[in-house]
Amino acid sequence: MADVLTLDRRTVGPAEVETALLENYAALVRLAYLVLPPALGRHRRILAAHGVVQRALPDRRRLERQLAGELSAAGFLRRRVIRDAVRQAHSRTPLRLLPQVWGLRLFPRSGAADDLALDQALATRSPEARAAWALVRAESVPIDEVEHELRAMGVQHPQAAITEASELDDDAMAGVHGPLDDAVFDPCSVRLAPSDLMRRKARGRAVAITVTAVLAVAILISLIASAGRDQAPQAAPQQQNQLNPDKLWRTGADRWQDTARVDFTAWPARGSRINDRALLTQALTTWSTGTGVTGIAGTPTAAPTEPPRLLYAGDVDGTAVVLLYDGRRLARYAEGGLVVARTDNADITTSGAVVLSRSARGVRFLTAPWVATAVVRDLRKPDAPGQLLAEDDGVTAPVRPPANDCSSWPGIELRTSAAIADKHSVLVTDLGGLSPTHLTYLPPPPEGPAGSPREATSGAALTSWARTVCGLQTLQNKGIKAANNWLFAEQILPDKTAASWICTRSDAWDGNGLATVRLFPAGLSAGQATNTAICSRFDQNVLATAAWRAPNGTTYLLAAGSRHVDRITVGTDTVEGRLVALPGRTTFRVTAHLTDGTTITPLNK
Repeated sequence: MADVLTLDRRTVGPAEVETALLENYAALVRLAYLVLPPALGRHRRILAAHGVVQRALPDRRRLERQLAGELSAAGFLRRRVIRDAVRQAHSRTPLRLLPQVWGLRLFPRSGAADDLALDQALATRSPEARAAWALVRAESVPIDEVEHELRAMGVQHPQAAITEASELDDDAMAGVHGPLDDAVFDPCSVRLAPSDLMRRKARGRAVAITVTAVLAVAILISLIASAGRDQAPQAAPQQQNQLNPDKLWRTGADRWQDTARVDFTAWPARGSRINDRALLTQALTTWSTGTGVTGIAGTPTAAPTEPPRLLYAGDVDGTAVVLLYDGRRLARYAEGGLVVARTDNADITTSGAVVLSRSARGVRFLTAPWVATAVVRDLRKPDAPGQLLAEDDGVTAPVRPPANDCSSWPGIELRTSAAIADKHSVLVTDLGGLSPTHLTYLPPPPEGPAGSPREATSGAALTSWARTVCGLQTLQNKGIKAANNWLFAEQILPDKTAASWICTRSDAWDGNGLATVRLFPAGLSAGQATNTAICSRFDQNVLATAAWRAPNGTTYLLAAGSRHVDRITVGTDTVEGRLVALPGRTTFRVTAHLTDGTTITPLNK
């Protein structure tokens, strides 16, 4: 887009802020427009965007206090505009004190189909995610500054917003990578059309309107008077409907073969007790009352507002088990207790299996209806063949947990039915949640940008996970959705041995991420970062260092960068390329220069 805020760096005072508002008015209004919910409609969203910007200046005395320490008038305004737009997006009445336009309707100019697709994609994201996306795509704010900006605007979970915003760049979003047409997203360049002319003529019937208003007030008073008497009797039937097993959603047995949404909504109800009303009522009552309910990794435990979907009800190892799904959470009821875990945005891979029970014999899974076979692999032995996992109506035989010393670690390769995908397999492992963690692998392509993670079923992928899987021990019960091994650099060490730099990124269902870099085969720790986008598709620039001792006793400082690193600086020395091995140095400051001119530092040790 043409309008981008000009971030001046002069001494900031009220006069400078007022001037910046006038100079950057169009860009500020566009930011507010992108953050506000499209559900407002185009006319009201345009007016709301102008209202947000016009209220960005407090009175002069408050403005002087709030400007203390500010270096940029435009930056101050941008934070206030986005903060107010996010608040308005969450408000039930986001139209307070709008500019008013009588007799006309306002519409942005029409655009191409891609622009409509982008607007529809923005509508599915949270206001915080739209704010993060607008900062990166509309304002060209560097990604490493976005989290700081969001925190300054009062966003409590900026990293989750950044991760959600990154999904707008997914290939599934019709190839949309940003606002394609200035006019489509410019609330200052609009078309005008008349409002409802017939309605305006009807205003002349003042007498009829007055009578209607009087009657409406009388009816309203009557409803308010009777609300207290009717509230208690109405609440009971509503709760009964929620607890009634007959209201549970049940998917047809073959629905998964004829749907474009292959996830938990396509699971049929299975198990020998799906018609046991007493058992189902116990599970629903436990969830509704909250007694004995626990949430994995901070998952909200509140009862669903609508009847959930029944996935399973039966006896597993002598214990009655009920599995429910409310559209964003899984709930497993067993032995009088209920466990709830997030599964929002689950897909064909992350809804491939669910943990049904844990016992001394091991873990039993319920596999998705589209899983044709399940094979158990020891991830610590990549060359060992897998063993077919027996199952009965989707319920697997018990799988032993990882050994205490990590000498063995089970993974399950789920192979899909040809009705879904021909010869497609995914690798998962149990990390203590209700749904196992999806494991992927990203090798270093010979040239060009890094690709997308692929299924960790190849020989190279299994070898990679054999080296790193023990690091997942610290992530038990953390709600980890997926983990990826990215081999971002390969290096020949001074002793002529080949080394691999692997960044293992683990993503939780709540959007938080953990990145850990290790150097193999030495197994050296080379850095770690939490609540970050590093090593994800949203941030593929990484630098890591490690102190390595050669067999002859010489200590080397090793450093490696990802593909966009063109030189590395160690202390005052600069080395061309993205690999370094310097003898006798282990504590120098290290930085890397990227091909786009920016600089990055190593992950923290």
